[in-house]
Amino acid sequence: MTPGHNPALVALTQRVTELPALPQALVALMRLLREPDFSERQCVALIERDQALAARLLRLANSAFYGVPGRVGSIGDAMRILGAHTVFGVLTAAALHSQVRVDACPGFHFDTYWRHTIATALAARALAGLLDSDADEAFLAGLLHDVGQLVLASFNPEAAGRAIARAQQGQLSTLDAETVELGFAHPQIGALVARHWHFPEAICHAIEWHHQPELPVGSEHISTAGLVHIADKIAHTLHLGGDAAAPVLAPEEWAALGLGLPALGELLAATAQGVNDICEAFDSCP
Repeated sequence: MTPGHNPALVALTQRVTELPALPQALVALMRLLREPDFSERQCVALIERDQALAARLLRLANSAFYGVPGRVGSIGDAMRILGAHTVFGVLTAAALHSQVRVDACPGFHFDTYWRHTIATALAARALAGLLDSDADEAFLAGLLHDVGQLVLASFNPEAAGRAIARAQQGQLSTLDAETVELGFAHPQIGALVARHWHFPEAICHAIEWHHQPELPVGSEHISTAGLVHIADKIAHTLHLGGDAAAPVLAPEEWAALGLGLPALGELLAATAQGVNDICEAFDSCP
């Protein structure tokens, strides 16, 4: 995706490239996790160097969602409970979100955005487990799938606010409303952000195409973009998101995955509970 001749996109692309770097501990952790034989001890040491990241991690590990509230006292224990990739995903999302401010964007509610983000990530990870896909990659892509909305609300609040109003009124989906107001939409911007911070290309691709993935037919393997697409609809099915026109999960879409209705019921219940527990651990926001 290139800015082309859209002045608004050119300006926004420039601002994305000027975003600060991720915390050094997270940059190092991302590099480490790309190694097939990474050491958990090294991961712990990286997190322990950043007190703010360490505090966030302990709060999350002690949430009810992970079943051991109040009993995790060390970064090593937290890493073993959550897994290194989940730790990286949640802390990266929190760090990204702290880089931008959305106070000037009318209609943007960070709590709604964050709950939808968590719901999509949890549902994507659960789906990946059911479909024998990469659960860690799905979780991270789910956490970051709408980061472009955050950037639009921060860097172009007036146009983003108008798009939000259209979506909340049910006139258009968020994607279509952004395209009408700006000539582009949040998946493009989210992919720009992910590439700026050197995320793996599979994550960047999933962010860019989560609204228009190639869904599998029959026994075909589902892509990460496809997982996030279905997970996004699951989050909207739970009414976690401010887009009144967003399509919810259709019965035939779930049936095409071959998982059955009992699995959907369990996934919906687990996702809803997980969102409540994790948001409580973060006081509803990163």
